[in-house]
Order: sequence, then C-alpha cells, then structure tokens
Amino acid sequence: MEAVWNNLGYMLGGLSFSGGIAAVSMVGSLLLGTVLAVLRLSERRWARYPAVVLIEGARSVPLVLFIFFTYFMIAAQGYDVSAFWSCCVALTIYIGAYVAEIVRGGIQSIDPGQTEAARATGLSTYSALRHIVLPQAVRRMMPALVSQMIVLIKDTSVATIIGVPEFFTRVLEANARSLAYPFQLLLFAAAVYFVICYSLSLLSRRLELTVS
Repeated sequence: MEAVWNNLGYMLGGLSFSGGIAAVSMVGSLLLGTVLAVLRLSERRWARYPAVVLIEGARSVPLVLFIFFTYFMIAAQGYDVSAFWSCCVALTIYIGAYVAEIVRGGIQSIDPGQTEAARATGLSTYSALRHIVLPQAVRRMMPALVSQMIVLIKDTSVATIIGVPEFFTRVLEANARSLAYPFQLLLFAAAVYFVICYSLSLLSRRLELTVS
C-alpha cells in the first residue's frame, strides 16, 4: 500500500472537485428533470415535443460523447467556460433526462381521480400538481431518485476525459507517476467510491422509512 500512502493527500484532494460536480449536477438535474417531466405530461404539443426530444436524445447518447459534445459546443460558441462547469452542465442535462422519466412515472402512479378532485375544488392544474400529486409521488420516486444520484456520483469519474482534476483523474495521475502499483491505486479508488455510494444507499433506506 506504499503507493496509496505516498499519494493519499493528492488523490483525496480531488474529492472536492468530484463533490462539487456531484452537488451542482444533483440540484440542477432534479430541477431540470422535474420541469421536463411536467412538460412531457403537458397536453400542449409545443411544450411536450421539445421535452420528448431532449429526454430521448440525451438518454440515447453515451455519457462520454455527451460530455465531449457539451464541452466543445460551449467553446465553439465563444464562451470561456472551465472544464469543471462544462462537465456540470453536461451531467445536469444528461442525468436530468433520466430524472424526468422517474418523476413522470411517479406522477402517473398517482390516481388521476385525485387531480380531478383537486380541480373540482377550484385548484389550478399547477396547484393540484404542486400540493396534491407531487408530495405523494415523491415518496414513490425516492428509491429510484437516490439510485440515480448514486449513478451520478460514479459518473463524475468521466470528467477525467476533459481534464477536470477530480478524484479519479488524480488516481490515474498517481498511477502514471509510479507505474508500479496500478492494482493498489485502482483498488483504493474503488473502495472510496464504494464507501460513498454505500453510505448514500443506507441513508436512502432510512429516508424511505421516514417518509413512509
């Protein structure tokens, strides 16, 4: 484990970048996914069709290509955006497409009669969705949403392809310097991701019990 100890501080320093990407993308994808889900369920074609195109388009492209495309597209427009923020934008859109389908499924799982009853009392469609449907749907969506957020945390490792100095990038750099202990360093990286993701899965189970 000599290679791990010699590079421990350097590798763990990349977790701040990984955590930053994950935090920004989590908030962004949850907001974007909810909006896309509502638009996809809209009866208005001008609102529904663009949401369908974005959702299906993002879900049909490998994440690596999506990050590359976003990074170079932003640069081609003349914007000086760092690799960190380019990755945040890409992951927000990419994960947001999956979140949209989770939210859509959660909303459609609620008995339509509840929406009709809410409308009958004078609530608008938006108010019924916000106050009646979504609070119930969130409970059913929680396991799938947490699973998607765990996937997002692991997906931050793909940021290495555009040079973001996140955790996995630094593991690879440490390995390139030593060239003698790749198994130790990669096993350490796997252990760190396992601890983070398993902790979140335990938290999600407790959260499920709390909201049930």
